[in-house]
Amino acid sequence: MALKLRLKPCERVVINGCVVQNENRRYTLTISNFAQIIRGSDILQEEDAVTPVRRAYFLIQSMLLDPEVAASGSGAVAAMMAQLYTAFARPDIQDRIARAMGHVGERDYYKALAALRPVMEYEGALLSAPPSAPAPSMPAGGIGQQSSHQSGHHPEG
Repeated sequence: MALKLRLKPCERVVINGCVVQNENRRYTLTISNFAQIIRGSDILQEEDAVTPVRRAYFLIQSMLLDPEVAASGSGAVAAMMAQLYTAFARPDIQDRIARAMGHVGERDYYKALAALRPVMEYEGALLSAPPSAPAPSMPAGGIGQQSSHQSGHHPEG
């Protein structure tokens, strides 16, 4: 099945390491076979990879963009993902991490990045919580473990 990318005016996309930039109007690009693709808006800059989840995202992104990193980075990313999985106790977040690792194993790095984006958002919310007020999803059992009075988890699409 072909992938259709709807590009905004002047939007960039990287396809198998080649940067493609759209002109001044909307355009649809059809990719007929598997390719390593990432939109410019999904690219994390190295200087922004300052948290554990962001570092894992950046490494997977590097694997997507550079075949040499892909060939040598799987052990490092597996170790990072294992640490993240044990650090977060929320089942929906652990599921996202496990899915990301599964996609890395399949060499589908874009899907791995997509699985990690909600984890990155959750990590950001935890880190921005005021230190004086306890975060509602962080009891002593682990990062993001829900307390007994909270309802079940709601994983995103």
